[in-house]
Amino acid sequence: MIKGFIFQIKSRVERPHLILYFIILRIKKFFKIGFETDTNKHSPKIDIMIPTVSKDFTLIKDVIDSFLKINHEINKIFVVAPPHEEIVQYCSKNNLQFVDEKTVLGYGKDAIKYFVNNTNRNGWIFQQLLKLSGENIVEMDNYFILDSDTIIANNFSLIENDKFIFYQNEEWHSAYFKAFYKIFGYKTINKLSFTSHMMIFNKNMLRLMKKEMEAKKGKSWDEVYLSTIDPNEASCISDYDTYANWVLCNFPNKVIQRPLYNKALSRDKLQEVKNNMGRYSKILKTISFHSYIK
Repeated sequence: MIKGFIFQIKSRVERPHLILYFIILRIKKFFKIGFETDTNKHSPKIDIMIPTVSKDFTLIKDVIDSFLKINHEINKIFVVAPPHEEIVQYCSKNNLQFVDEKTVLGYGKDAIKYFVNNTNRNGWIFQQLLKLSGENIVEMDNYFILDSDTIIANNFSLIENDKFIFYQNEEWHSAYFKAFYKIFGYKTINKLSFTSHMMIFNKNMLRLMKKEMEAKKGKSWDEVYLSTIDPNEASCISDYDTYANWVLCNFPNKVIQRPLYNKALSRDKLQEVKNNMGRYSKILKTISFHSYIK
């Protein structure tokens, strides 16, 4: 843990003004500030949308089962994915709403050209476009997205007193903030990352954000978003940071910021985590099983 802390500090030497914010966040997490224990269901009712791909589908049952820990009533769960038979049948059997990913934007990932060092990153950014398109898919005014490689370990809220809760990560990637400025022409007031493997979206705010993007750039919002692609940057933009920072800039009184209590583990730890969830849930809210962690 100490080594990780030192690494995070060193990674911010070139941005010394951010070190204080990072330290404050770590102090909050040390004292478990914002680690709520309220298990009452809050209103309003929300929808859930899960964009997923085959490599993450082995986790889908655990991901969906963990939604019961959210402090909100769930209307429907929408699974956005390629129309593979296994996924379609699973959705049908489990009362999930399947959405063919190519119908969302009218094209699939193959229409996007994004290579970095001969590595195709089009699927990564296509998933972001899908997450930002939920207002055309879901029914409720608000929808929650949890990355399909992440499960919920302990309950938490997404909306309180008509305010949206965005969870802050101590990671900081300058390209995300540069992309935000490129799109909107102003800087975010946020000094930490909202890329937290999950996000609550409000349909009306999402539409307003897209209108601003299109008005400023004179083209569709997805074209604006894709214009931030940098062939020298493997992670050029963040869907969660872009949306949350826009809301924070334009509706600061509608935002609550809380620390993210998340840990990333390799997938071979999944069963061990499930067998000992009581222990993990005392210190974590979510656990991510990224396929690239070995």
